[in-house]
Amino acid sequence: MKKMLCLFLLISLASQAQESSPLDNKKNEFRVDVLSALVWQKASLSYERFFSGNFSTGFNVNFSDSNQLNEDFDNGYRNNVPKFEFNPYVRYQLSKGKKSFYFAEVFGSYNSGDYKEIVRLVDENLNGYYATKKSKYSDFGLGGGLGYKMYIKEAFVIEFLAGFGSNLTNREKSPDVISRVGFNLGYRF
Repeated sequence: MKKMLCLFLLISLASQAQESSPLDNKKNEFRVDVLSALVWQKASLSYERFFSGNFSTGFNVNFSDSNQLNEDFDNGYRNNVPKFEFNPYVRYQLSKGKKSFYFAEVFGSYNSGDYKEIVRLVDENLNGYYATKKSKYSDFGLGGGLGYKMYIKEAFVIEFLAGFGSNLTNREKSPDVISRVGFNLGYRF
């Protein structure tokens, strides 16, 4: 009986040792999107909280004041330019690895920016003319994405992400498609 009890304890300890990882004790992660900063001149910061099991949740905040996008907007090549995004998300780990794995996410997006349109106006002599009218927009959208995450020294993270969705409430002014594409570097603690 004593031998059975010792064998049972050894097996349970061995199975726990195989399943546990130092990453299990680190539940928070902070990331910066390098791709957005370099390509789109957008500051993109993320925070993620891990739960036991394969689920995590977090949010991403983007601020943009890209010279190229503002120039395209002012020259008439586009009718809206995003300035701010807040993206809460829920992720599910698709593969079993602790140090590297694929994941799927569902995200929401509150986004706002500038919008312009050409409108027909009438002066006091009832003469019609066209003018550019600038205004602000805000919208809410939903989307999904896939990604890959890899840890180095069980603290530093590299993440690739591609996701797309659609704005839902103010479609005449906001962009039709919202995207979450990035190459993130971060730290898990």
